[in-house]
Amino acid sequence: MGHESAQAGSGARERLLLRFRILDSDGNGYLDESDFDRLATRVLSAVGEPRGSAKGQAVVNGHRRFWAGLRATLDADGDGRISREEYLARLGDPGDAEHTVTDYATSVAALVDRDDDGYVERDDFLTCMTASGFARANSEAVFEELDESGHGRIAVDHWAAAIVDWYRSERTDIPGHVLVAPTPDP
Repeated sequence: MGHESAQAGSGARERLLLRFRILDSDGNGYLDESDFDRLATRVLSAVGEPRGSAKGQAVVNGHRRFWAGLRATLDADGDGRISREEYLARLGDPGDAEHTVTDYATSVAALVDRDDDGYVERDDFLTCMTASGFARANSEAVFEELDESGHGRIAVDHWAAAIVDWYRSERTDIPGHVLVAPTPDP
């Protein structure tokens, strides 16, 4: 993944804001280590995976590495947390901010492959996405984008790559950008 700011569309800021909101799991306006632990716990609980299992530990460790990478790159004032302003300061220059997202993405996608067949089923995908804080309607649209075969499942590695792309790219023509779209009122 190279520097993609030239491909950044008008939705790049909105996607950064959504990413920040999702990662700020306690909503206090800062990212810190506890946010990532809370996110890992939410996803593990939603899919019924024990924290101490191999998959559970991979998810916890993936979240921790993701946090450590963000902190090392974006914590400009060295206070051990990332403000919204620090996070948004990287707009248009993805650089290395999310370079540690790969372990996070791989572990989450593998976790949601409940039967270890290499595929994530639609219901499991939606459970994970909504537990992570994404709107269900938008998550359904993402699943449809990723389910290229139309069989109601997506390959684990395909989803993991899409997660990485969503966090590392500022492009608006990738699967998952629809997560930024407003959701209709129920």
